[in-house]
Amino acid sequence: MFNPVYLVKSRCGVFYLRWPLPKQLHPQKKASTLKLSLQTRDPRKALRLSRSMSQIGERLNEYGIAYGMRHEELRSVLTEHFRQLLNDAKTEMNDTGPLSELDRQTYETSKRVAKQARKTDTPLSLVKSDNDLLVRFIAKYDLDIKEGSSEYDWLDREMKLSFHGFLKAVLAYDKSLQRYDFDTGPASSLAVMAQPVKAAGMTIADVAAAYSKERQRGNAWAAKTVIEKADHVKLLEEILGGDTDVRTLTAMEAKRVKDTLLAYPRNRSKNPLTRGKPLAEVLNRPGIEIIQVATINKYLQTYHELFEWAKQNHHTNENYFSGLAVRQTKRSKEGDRDAYTDDQICLILRTVLHNEDGLVTKPYQKWATLIGIYTGARLGEIAQLELKDIHQEDGIWVFNMNEEGDRKSLKTSAARRLVPIHSKLIEAGLLGYVQAMADKKATRLFPDFSYDPKNGWGRQQSRWFNDRLLVQLGLKTKTRVFHSLRHTVNTRLLQAGVADPLVKSIIGHEQDGMTHRQYFKEGFTLQQRNEAMQKLDYGL
Repeated sequence: MFNPVYLVKSRCGVFYLRWPLPKQLHPQKKASTLKLSLQTRDPRKALRLSRSMSQIGERLNEYGIAYGMRHEELRSVLTEHFRQLLNDAKTEMNDTGPLSELDRQTYETSKRVAKQARKTDTPLSLVKSDNDLLVRFIAKYDLDIKEGSSEYDWLDREMKLSFHGFLKAVLAYDKSLQRYDFDTGPASSLAVMAQPVKAAGMTIADVAAAYSKERQRGNAWAAKTVIEKADHVKLLEEILGGDTDVRTLTAMEAKRVKDTLLAYPRNRSKNPLTRGKPLAEVLNRPGIEIIQVATINKYLQTYHELFEWAKQNHHTNENYFSGLAVRQTKRSKEGDRDAYTDDQICLILRTVLHNEDGLVTKPYQKWATLIGIYTGARLGEIAQLELKDIHQEDGIWVFNMNEEGDRKSLKTSAARRLVPIHSKLIEAGLLGYVQAMADKKATRLFPDFSYDPKNGWGRQQSRWFNDRLLVQLGLKTKTRVFHSLRHTVNTRLLQAGVADPLVKSIIGHEQDGMTHRQYFKEGFTLQQRNEAMQKLDYGL
């Protein structure tokens, strides 16, 4: 059988399309090639696949030479277009079988129209111009081609020619499915039959589901994280397609995901201007705030972890999302929290303790704020406290931070701890409040709180503290929220001379170094932590 020079076979018998890129298109004026696996050992199938692709390659090479298209851009267009042609052709050849009579007639009609359009320079469509088709093609491959330019006219002509060639290839293969070829000998036929059939790979959706199931099985994610990861995967599927085989992904697809995130709107599902609209319509839209760099990196971290898991579990050979995070300096990093000054803490304390301005209307507004100020605990940890979590250990009153109870969770294993109750909280009447809740047969410290799958139990306190209290006190900034109390406690304890490992044991941070992680598992005594906690003093 005649094989064109661009069709080569590897040592293992798989055919590759080896397409030359002219030296005129290379930055150093060197000839190079594009190599793409056709994923078949059948020479006839490989020949059929390569014919239509070679026609597109010739036209794109001519375009690149004629109009100075950059080598990298041409390579990207060739790779993307060949890959899509390959996927479409293989789907038609291997999945659907021969065309139905109606489909065959449709293809024949389209072929005649395309042939006429190519010869007479008329549109491919019988009812409208081809401008929309060309605009979508240009946008898909991000080509620097303007309507009305000579390049645009060239693309218009080549689109008709390539489309005509594609239709001919589909019809030719359809015809080949309607007959059997017995030219090859029995030994050759048996050899082909003996070749192992490569099983279809897992789709992005399947890999994401398996990965999420495993992580949840190991209790690695809190409820909020599960929802967040699902949102990240949903966007990934929207960009790349949930049915896409993970083995077919390339670095170009990963870059396309990153480029999309760099232009992705903030609160897309909530903003009336973007809610419910297709992705292409909401990107780079004027007047729409985009997500911050910290959020972009959260998405990319999810994709890195997902495909690293897929690689380790042999679903793919490469993790193209590795190292894609957007770099930023510590100074400019979004999401940092500022500690409160002592004067600001004292202002908050006077407001919630004396309530002269009437800002405190619910008991949780006072007590959740005070606990945050005098423990540095996370809001989620405070909000999920049950009455039984407040008790005495060795004569010391403590908050027992644990995940035992109704929809309770902790961020890390280090978050499971006993936090000594500061004397200021006892002086303010915390134990009396606990007893009052017990008298009411309550089980939770803050029975008014409702559970939100994404935000846990602390949503109401967060809204009141961040959007009402701080605003009324003139303390509201992007970097100053309830979580800033955690930074404040950490800072004040260190300033009071408390050793960093001891501070970490109080506020629930992971310890650094092998000594503390492996050989100091028993940790600091409750007495040590209590003495350190009482050093927290805001001067009020």
